[in-house]
Amino acid sequence: MSGNRISYGKKVFYILLFISIAFFAAGIFFFASKIFPRLNSQNPIFESEGYDRKNHVLVVGQADNSAFLYQVFEGAKSLAVQFNSVVELRAPELQADNMDLQTLVDYAALVNCDGIIAYVNPQVKKLQKPVRVDGTEIPMITIGYYVPEIPQISFIGNNYSSLGMQLGIESESMARNSEKAFIVISGKSKNPNYGNLVNNIVSFYKSKEIHNYEVLDKSTEENEEKITDAIEDPQLKNISIICLTEEDSLKVMRIISSVPASHKTKVLCFGENETLEIYLKKGFITKLVSLDPEKIGRTAMRELFEYRNRGYANSYISAEIRVRKGK
Repeated sequence: MSGNRISYGKKVFYILLFISIAFFAAGIFFFASKIFPRLNSQNPIFESEGYDRKNHVLVVGQADNSAFLYQVFEGAKSLAVQFNSVVELRAPELQADNMDLQTLVDYAALVNCDGIIAYVNPQVKKLQKPVRVDGTEIPMITIGYYVPEIPQISFIGNNYSSLGMQLGIESESMARNSEKAFIVISGKSKNPNYGNLVNNIVSFYKSKEIHNYEVLDKSTEENEEKITDAIEDPQLKNISIICLTEEDSLKVMRIISSVPASHKTKVLCFGENETLEIYLKKGFITKLVSLDPEKIGRTAMRELFEYRNRGYANSYISAEIRVRKGK
C-alpha cells in the first residue's frame, strides 16, 4: 500500500513537471514567434563592432526617446573595447514600431545579455526583474525617470538641488529681461524632489534680485490658461516661461506653436523628448536643457562592470546637463 502511494506521488510529480515544462516551452515559442520578428524588423538597430567579444550590453527604450538613446548608445559604445563588449541599441525610430519596455527587457533576458541600460518613461510604474534562462539576474541600470520599485542596480539622473540652481543660471537673463516670468511645475510642487527643484530656482532668483516671476504649480489646465492669457495680453510685451519638467515643456510648446502672439515669448524647456528636438530646430525653444546622454552612456558602462567585478554599484548617480540654444 505504501509502495502504491509512493508510485502515485511520483506519477503526479512527473505529470506536473511535464505540464510546467510544456507551459515554459509554449511561452518561449510565443515570444520567439510573435515578439522576435517585431524586434528584428525594428529600425534603427545599432551594434558596436566586435562580435567575438566576451560581453553583450543592451541599451533599450521607446520611440519617444530614440534620439537621446542613440547618443547614450554612442557613449556606451566608446567604452566597448575597454570592457570587451558588444553594445547593442534596441529603440524603435517610429511610434508604429513601439513596444512596451517590459518586452524589451524580456528580450534582453532571452538573449542572455550581460547588462541592460534602460530608459524609463513616466508611464512605467514597475518592471519584472531581468533574469537569464539559467535563472541568474541581469544587472540593469535605469536612466530617465526614477521608479524605486524597478529592480535596478543604479539610476543615473537628476540631482534636484543642483538642477534647480543650474536652471536658474540658464534662465537668469531671460527672466531679468522679461516683464513677467513663469516657472511652470504643473501639480508636482508637493512632491519633495520637485519642491526642492522649485525652491532652489526661486532661491537663485532672489539672490540675483529677480522678483518679476510667478510659480505656476496648479493643475495643467489652470497653468495653460494662465500662460495663454499672458501671451495674448497686449499690455505684456515680452514674457519668459521656464518649464521644469518634460511634460510641461511639451504642453507649453503646443500653446506657443499655436498662438499668434508667441513671438514675444522666450521659453526654456527641460527634457529629452524627440518632439522637443523638433521645436528647438524650428526656433520655438530659446534653450533646451537635458541630461548629457553620451556621458550617461559612459557612466552606465563603468557602473555595470563595477557591479560585475566587485558586486556593488552606486545606487543613485547625478548626471551632468547639456544646454542647447534654439535658432
